[in-house]
Amino acid sequence: MNTIKHICIILTVLCSLRLYGNDAKADSLIQKSQTVQYTNPTQAVYFSQKALEYIPETSLPNSRKAKALLMSGVAHKYLGDFDISIKTLYDALDCCPENDYTLLMDIQMQISNVYCRLKDYTKAFEINDKATALSKVYADSARLAASYNNRGIIHYNLNEFNTAEQFFRNALEINRRIGDIKAVAANLNNMCLYEGNIDEKLALIQEAIIINRNMNATWALGENYNNMSKQYYFAGQYKKALEALEKGKQAAEESNAKELICDNFEYASWVYAAMKQHDKAYECLLQLYNLSLELQNDKKLRTVEQELSEKRVQNIQRETAIKEQAYEIELLKRNMMVLAAVLIFSIIAAIFLPRWIKRRKDLQLAETRFKLEQSERELAELQLKQQGQTLQTVQTELDTTKQEVTSFAMFLRSRNGLLERIREQIKEGYKLDATAIQPHLKKINAFISQYQNGNEETSALLLSIEQKNSDFIKRLTTRHPGLTQGEKYLATLLRVNLSTKEISFLTGTIPKTINMNRYRLRKSLGLNSEEDLTEYLQGV
Repeated sequence: MNTIKHICIILTVLCSLRLYGNDAKADSLIQKSQTVQYTNPTQAVYFSQKALEYIPETSLPNSRKAKALLMSGVAHKYLGDFDISIKTLYDALDCCPENDYTLLMDIQMQISNVYCRLKDYTKAFEINDKATALSKVYADSARLAASYNNRGIIHYNLNEFNTAEQFFRNALEINRRIGDIKAVAANLNNMCLYEGNIDEKLALIQEAIIINRNMNATWALGENYNNMSKQYYFAGQYKKALEALEKGKQAAEESNAKELICDNFEYASWVYAAMKQHDKAYECLLQLYNLSLELQNDKKLRTVEQELSEKRVQNIQRETAIKEQAYEIELLKRNMMVLAAVLIFSIIAAIFLPRWIKRRKDLQLAETRFKLEQSERELAELQLKQQGQTLQTVQTELDTTKQEVTSFAMFLRSRNGLLERIREQIKEGYKLDATAIQPHLKKINAFISQYQNGNEETSALLLSIEQKNSDFIKRLTTRHPGLTQGEKYLATLLRVNLSTKEISFLTGTIPKTINMNRYRLRKSLGLNSEEDLTEYLQGV
């Protein structure tokens, strides 16, 4: 296990070293290509193409690859292969990271310069303006000067020399301030593209030649000598112009710069025509025509632009497909998340919902039972209250009846005593003479009147007792229809809780007889020995 781990670590380190080594080789070749651009553009193309071999193929932005393509595009421009140059530069623009602003500006300015050389000035202005805007945003003085210099070239090709001069001077001022000698030489050279003060122009071009000679910039020297010949031509110094053209042609051929050779033929035709050597002028123009057909072939440019457009369309389609695929993946992820959430929710619901429903039903059942028990308790309390009220009413009635019966019993007792006295008085009357009998009879008459009054009160009392117990008699008769009148009367007296002694006193019957009647009443009611007779009668 440890051996395998060590092997993996070693392989990882080796791969890292290899990648690092490839990056270092690519950077070295890119630097070489940049160094020999002005000296040997052909060799610059070779170095840049070799650098691309060490850079891995990827669809992602890559600054190293973009820089290698930039060097290749610039070298092809100096060789006059404008169709290859612009295609390579657009490839560099496609793989350049958006945040690498310096590299982005360099690519844009080179594309603008190639469009200018192909005389498509509209696009040249458009792309150069983008580079200028970026250089101002990021305060990049070197690239701002380069964009001014490039714009000056475009205005020169449009024969707007004053405007071109102003842009060249602005670029020269910036480059002198920041000490960019190579860019200073380019600005000095471009200021000699058009007619002006011969001494000033020659001084400018001599300074540019000195700088480029020290830098061994062969291509730039060829351009310098071509522009020197133009200044001599403008001054009418044709011999010196031809000498400068010869030096320019040698430098252009040495660097294989087809564009410079075209310029050389064009300027030579001017000089020979001015010298009245029209045959040589014609020969130069013929060579210029044949070479310019190769350089400025519109068909090639249109083919390149068409290829670039098709490539952009393919890139857009690929990006659209990637976005659609990413959207579908995102949608699939979202759907899976939603499905997972629904599944989890369903599982949770399946586990807890029945419990929740059961708990809710239990709570509802408990609540219902509680309400039912509460209702039953309230009903029981109400029934108890009603029973209490009923018992209280019955008890009140019984107490009233008992009181009335007691009063009636007391009245009977007093009546019996009165009758006993009347009888004794009558016995006494037997002993009286005729004169005393009349008062004695009056006295007896008074006792009889009292008896009559007592009889009326007794009748009223009995009637009251009978009326108050009439419902009881009806219920008792309904339940026990075979009772005699005496048993009903005894039941009424027992219901008001009168004792045997009280009943005996009330009815004038001895207690033994009353007990015998009580026994018969229990038998008629069908009560056993354990049941209380009075409680039963009170419950009827």
